[in-house]
Amino acid sequence: MTRLYRRWPSHVMVGSLLVSPVTQVQASGYHFGSQSVAAQGSAHANGAEAADPSTIFYNPAGLTRLKGTQVTSGLTILLPEGDYEDKGSTDVFGNPLSGDAGEFLPDAAAAPNFYISHEINDRVTIGLGIFTPFGAKLDYKEDWAGRYAIQSASLETVTFNPSIGFRFNEHHSIGFGVSAQYIKSIQRGAADVKGASRQLAGQFVDANYQDTRNAANPILGGIVSGIAGVPVPNEIRSCNGVADRDGFVDCVASNFADNVQGDGYFRVKGDDWGFGWNIGYLWEPTESTRFGVSYRSRIKHTLEGESKWSFADVQGGVPSPDISLEGGRRILGIYVPPASALQQLFDEDNWVNPGDFAATRLHPNSRAKTAIDTPEMLSFNVFHQLNDRVALMADLTFTRHSRLDEVRIGIDQVAGYPYFNGVTEGDLNVEQDWKDTYKISLGMNYQYSDDLLLRSGVAYDRSPVNSPQLRHPAFPDADRYWLSLGANYKMTPDTSVDLAYSYVQFSSGKMDYQDGCSPAGWAPGGGGLYQDSGVRCTGNGGNFRGEYETRIHFIGLALNHRF
Repeated sequence: MTRLYRRWPSHVMVGSLLVSPVTQVQASGYHFGSQSVAAQGSAHANGAEAADPSTIFYNPAGLTRLKGTQVTSGLTILLPEGDYEDKGSTDVFGNPLSGDAGEFLPDAAAAPNFYISHEINDRVTIGLGIFTPFGAKLDYKEDWAGRYAIQSASLETVTFNPSIGFRFNEHHSIGFGVSAQYIKSIQRGAADVKGASRQLAGQFVDANYQDTRNAANPILGGIVSGIAGVPVPNEIRSCNGVADRDGFVDCVASNFADNVQGDGYFRVKGDDWGFGWNIGYLWEPTESTRFGVSYRSRIKHTLEGESKWSFADVQGGVPSPDISLEGGRRILGIYVPPASALQQLFDEDNWVNPGDFAATRLHPNSRAKTAIDTPEMLSFNVFHQLNDRVALMADLTFTRHSRLDEVRIGIDQVAGYPYFNGVTEGDLNVEQDWKDTYKISLGMNYQYSDDLLLRSGVAYDRSPVNSPQLRHPAFPDADRYWLSLGANYKMTPDTSVDLAYSYVQFSSGKMDYQDGCSPAGWAPGGGGLYQDSGVRCTGNGGNFRGEYETRIHFIGLALNHRF
């Protein structure tokens, strides 16, 4: 079972950042796509422009171009649209899974950012940025076809990034910042109780093959039934015609599992603080041209929290997997188990709710832990003021997503808990094997009038997902294409507003992900699903096949003020 301005007071903005939910992943991987409304208007091509204090995120060396004290407070609203078409998902036994994914993306979401800079002197400028660098939110219907992989997932982050810029001369500047990042993650999935019941029933039948075979025989079963005082259930008798051992075991196990209805649920959550740094360099060979390079370090996180299980929705009855048939006697050379054991096995009134068994013998609530490293980024950017009206800009950013080889959630064992057959909970593991990526952006500014600046930009953002076999429903990422428009309007000489709109189209995301675990808690080995391989894991198994189509609208608004 299965197993992130004076007119707008800074304290208000900080509070809203801390409580605002992060929305669906927007840039490649789980990068949130917009840290600045001004940058969004050029599809984030303006890393060398240093238009406002949001340069703290893109290139802190740009702080040296900002005069006086400046504040930027922005809000980005996202309107995502997503469709999923299932292409034949199956459970661990190959049975078809069905169910509509529903509106798995939020109808709308908002992410604020806040930046402030202060010029100490003509060489030194300091600043602070508060923003949301990474995030994801997915919420599928509980009974969708991929429920045994994931039902909902969220990743929320907020980063505090104090920075300093130092100008050597009119041509060269550097910037440096440190980051304190808070991250919180919650994941929920369904537990395939029916699949686990089938595995444990099959394991029992395989271990007691001859006794079960005798019970299925019309003549011998009659003897056994007479001793037990109850008839042999049809789940066993109906398999008498199955000649081979493996087929017989599977027949009985499948029949008993058909009595089970409903799923269990698994939820794991955790949070952590991590720390990193960023550095930037800006070269201004002329007054109209500048080149930038910046680097933002990875941040290591170890999220610690809790795992919880619920089996309240599971119905039905099956014989308890821990029935022992030992202690019987031989009659006419045939071994007959004790009558009390046969009554537990045959009499429905003695059967157990498989959800209750899972809660008391398989899955206790416990502590959990997982490691997440947010990846480092290296950016190269250029800005050129072509004439009094037109400026051109470009950015190339590389992201080391290859650090995400897998998502592994370690589940602590609970001392004194009576794990069935000693099968403790193993790690919940999602294979990813992400590749390093790049994003290329091209942008343009047009000074329409003294008070109105227009922006535009396009970008290509490559996905880190390597193949459909490594695309998981919790990370349905794909290449995306950006088209952005923006504007800056001066309301007074010291106050302006930024507006931006972006349309992001994702490539089709085909998925063919195979879960390598099984509902009973072991990775299937050479002996098949009914034999414990000894390799512990948490997961449901199954093959999740489908295709994602995603589009996102960004709407950004920011207020800028210079003191």
